[in-house]
Amino acid sequence: MSSAEKSRVDFYKLSSHNEHAVKRFCCQLADKVVKLGHPVFVLTSNASESQLLDDMMWTFSDSSFLPHEIQGDAAPKDTPVIIGHQLPDGRQHLLINLTDSIPEHTDRFERIAEIINDDPVTVASGRARYANYNKQDYPLHYHDIKV
Repeated sequence: MSSAEKSRVDFYKLSSHNEHAVKRFCCQLADKVVKLGHPVFVLTSNASESQLLDDMMWTFSDSSFLPHEIQGDAAPKDTPVIIGHQLPDGRQHLLINLTDSIPEHTDRFERIAEIINDDPVTVASGRARYANYNKQDYPLHYHDIKV
């Protein structure tokens, strides 16, 4: 697969050590993408992380509502944001990766968002993922985000 066919990968580096800031930015990013008419899949490490993010999506903004579901058989097919710890089948628009590794089957997504904060362990993990994506010729974009 050529780099022109690979998923675009955006790294968002937050100026905060707070893990809460990562989840809040994830909600804001998902909200923005949904308003543009695209679906979002948020990949978490486990079911409890999915539940925490689900809770935050209900309360992150007083002025908007972000329709979302936790991954499962009961989730309607037209729900714009799905949160889960197993990648879905089929082609998707955006993957927001909240795990420490590059997931398999990134080719299922048009775009991938990696959100990291200023925590040294998180920065090191983000750098390793960036280097791995770069080695595989993914088109990479980097954004400094002040929070």
